[in-house]
Amino acid sequence: MDVFNRENYVKADLTRGKIMIGSFFIAAFLGVLSGLLPLGMSAIGFLLLIVVLFSGIFLVRRANYDIKKSSDYLIVFFITLFAFLGFWIISLNIP
Repeated sequence: MDVFNRENYVKADLTRGKIMIGSFFIAAFLGVLSGLLPLGMSAIGFLLLIVVLFSGIFLVRRANYDIKKSSDYLIVFFITLFAFLGFWIISLNIP
């Protein structure tokens, strides 16, 4: 039976948190950038969305921690998707 290793768990949890924060900021930046593009360039905005989603998954793949869950990919996917869409909508409708 495996013994719980607190040090590995904390290291994995911190790495997981850094990945999620990093993917949020990447998605926020590219969402604002996509929203500020002229209307004729909507295809570039869609391509930026695809880049954002793959960058989040790439960050999880490149992370080096022992306790990697399959739900990490799903969480990062939805964080990047909703952050991108949220900042894209805000930048389209600037108050």
